[in-house]
Amino acid sequence: MRSIANCTLRRISAWILALCLLCGGAWAEDLASDLGGGLQAQLPTHDELAAAVNMETADVVIGYIEPGYATYSPVTAHDWSMVSINQLVFESVVDLDENMKPVPMLADNWVQDGKIWTFNLRSGIQFHNGYELTAYDVVRTYQVLAQTGDTNPYYARLQAIAGMEASDIYELTVTAKTNSIMTLYAMNFPVMQYESLYDDMPRGTGPYWYIQYNDSGTVRLEANPLWWKQQPEVRSILLKRYYNAGDAIEGIRTNQIDMLSTKSPKASLSRKLSGLTSMDYATLTYEMLVPNLSEESLMGDVNVRQAVMYAIDRSVIASNAYLDMAIQCEVPIVPSSWLYESQSAIYYYSPERALQLMQSIGWLDLTGDGRLNKRNGVLLEEPRVTIVTYNESTNSIRENAANLIKEYLEAVGFTVTVSVMSKEKAREAVRSRNYDLALFGVNLSEIPDVNAILKSGGSLNFNHYSNEDMDMLLERIQSASDETILQKIYSDIQMTVVNRLPVLGLLFRTGTVLSTRNMGGMYGLRAYDNFNGFEFLRE
Repeated sequence: MRSIANCTLRRISAWILALCLLCGGAWAEDLASDLGGGLQAQLPTHDELAAAVNMETADVVIGYIEPGYATYSPVTAHDWSMVSINQLVFESVVDLDENMKPVPMLADNWVQDGKIWTFNLRSGIQFHNGYELTAYDVVRTYQVLAQTGDTNPYYARLQAIAGMEASDIYELTVTAKTNSIMTLYAMNFPVMQYESLYDDMPRGTGPYWYIQYNDSGTVRLEANPLWWKQQPEVRSILLKRYYNAGDAIEGIRTNQIDMLSTKSPKASLSRKLSGLTSMDYATLTYEMLVPNLSEESLMGDVNVRQAVMYAIDRSVIASNAYLDMAIQCEVPIVPSSWLYESQSAIYYYSPERALQLMQSIGWLDLTGDGRLNKRNGVLLEEPRVTIVTYNESTNSIRENAANLIKEYLEAVGFTVTVSVMSKEKAREAVRSRNYDLALFGVNLSEIPDVNAILKSGGSLNFNHYSNEDMDMLLERIQSASDETILQKIYSDIQMTVVNRLPVLGLLFRTGTVLSTRNMGGMYGLRAYDNFNGFEFLRE
């Protein structure tokens, strides 16, 4: 165990170093002189430190979008933009790499024994206030985040943990609810110094630390002189708040800010402007067609569902309706994930293949007018399809996409009606099975958990799909303690999805980081880490 005196000395030394870097050395030298006679001198308060920095200029000015009251603590910051910015300030026990695979961060190794995990933390890592990282800080952070409720973005992943305790100063014992290595995703949450947990700006161990903010939502970050890795190239950051994406995009066009991350389709044209560079990343918004699987619907036949997938050109839909801010994907696993099965990309635009499938189940052009028909006694039936969808509050992207899908299906002989309604009414139409296809967008977890969409009774299983084989595959994830086994299970799940089509996957929406400067050094951006590698940004 460390002695209290050693801990205090280390903290004071850290603050002196921080002040030297922040204030040019003068204030720090005076403080060091005062401390020469003992440990009685008072460390500067946060207000004193904040008063020494400039809230008008910085090396890089980043815009962020927050329509409500802006909060900066991981305990209260729920909006994706602040969650992403907090990746620059806080670090986790386990990180996710560019393939969204768990890798060491604050822990340099771990051992699994069934449901018991032992994580060994790196020694010598310091928080922004000079205190050394301990297992107790991790435990207290976990306890607070686990109590925040499901509005917190870390709440869901923490449900994989049954208990956590500090078994030694650098050793963490975690009891998981299953034997699965998916538990590692639960350890990807921002660790805060336990005494600062309830502060407006808690202390982390990341490359930057919060210094000051004002009522207008402007926030100052400085490079963390105590960081355990190479010192950041960018020394200071100013965060400037915008209430909506349109104003933020105008801000970067007019050089009010240097960088902006946005998921808004309004950014699609800005990505092509001279003077701006851009870097796209996959969001967790998955766009899919939900089929009515009942016998009363045409979509109850898997051959028809497959015909639909061949009949539509998803690349054109991604380009024209989603304004090139989308990545085609037939399964609810982001293509950049280490668990994505590339062999699941089996559908391509082929009206001929779509017609072959429809003809194989008796749908033919019996009248020569380009419409498919089937005889029912003396009557001719038509393959009628009703597509329901809803618009977002700021755009009509899904309506445009639904109308494009209508055109593609009519081109191979379907008779299609598109019905645009509120999100609530669209969900009600699906619940009452008063539809054939529903174009929905759903927000998935950063954890590659497909239970919500594919498991019987899942919260995003809108069409009540139920399959024993699928449920067994999903259940096997809970006992997969080996990476190879886990990959095989996910491969089987994805191939089952594209063969049986319980949902007709279209694409993942993308966001983009716009910048007036080169973004060399940034890499592997993802939904909740839009600025990965920013600390090594170089011209």
